[in-house]
Amino acid sequence: MLGNLFNTLLISPLLNLLVWLYQISGNLGIAIIGLTLLIKVVLIPMMMPSIRSIKKQREIKPELDALKKKYPDKKKQAEMQMELFKKHNIHPAAGCSTQIVMIIVLIALFNVIRKFAIINDLDGINSHLYFESLKILSKESINTHFLYLDLTKADPFYIVAILSGVLQFIASKMMMPEMKIGEKMAQKTPEKSDDMAYMMQQQSLYMMPIMNVIIGITLPAGIMLYILTSTAFSIVQNYFVYGLGDLKPFIKWLKSAKNTTNEQ
Repeated sequence: MLGNLFNTLLISPLLNLLVWLYQISGNLGIAIIGLTLLIKVVLIPMMMPSIRSIKKQREIKPELDALKKKYPDKKKQAEMQMELFKKHNIHPAAGCSTQIVMIIVLIALFNVIRKFAIINDLDGINSHLYFESLKILSKESINTHFLYLDLTKADPFYIVAILSGVLQFIASKMMMPEMKIGEKMAQKTPEKSDDMAYMMQQQSLYMMPIMNVIIGITLPAGIMLYILTSTAFSIVQNYFVYGLGDLKPFIKWLKSAKNTTNEQ
């Protein structure tokens, strides 16, 4: 029942879109990139509540820091934070539904690419296509090559996986405010819980890109091309919504290093 619903609502529409884009472009890599961008654009309205929530939390960070100083008791601090969130109409769990949707879409796309490129079952593909004009003839072979990649296999040079990890790190840093303030607050607090929270945030910042690389090494390049394109889109989106975020210190350092080099 759930499997049929998943096929009807996600896999079949995505497969039709991918085949259509493949027939237009003649290249599976371009088709995957095009499909990824279409998915990201369609999901923008669904992502807006999460984006607004994160942006508002960044804007009220001085107020949150003031609460930490004013209420050392963690229970009272949590209560006051929730009141502050209500005052600013912030829903801390707003991003959960978006992440679940993105994971479901990723699973669906994995199945689509697997069905279209890896298994290469033309009869199975054609049975999911809505229009006769989209159907692939049995004598046709699907071109699964893009640049140096075979999209049905893992990248032999790990370039896509590493790029994916780097872009994931950049996207995450852009969503965070500059951490100098957070570091000072953690050092000033009498308890170590704030330091622990800060450390966990930093570990998450580094662990996600590392996991992206480790997993990406084994995944078919077609799936990694989707993740790479999706993350690149997120970076552009984050720039217009959050600005450079915690990338600012690094960019300032680069500019300073460049000026020093030029002076020498």
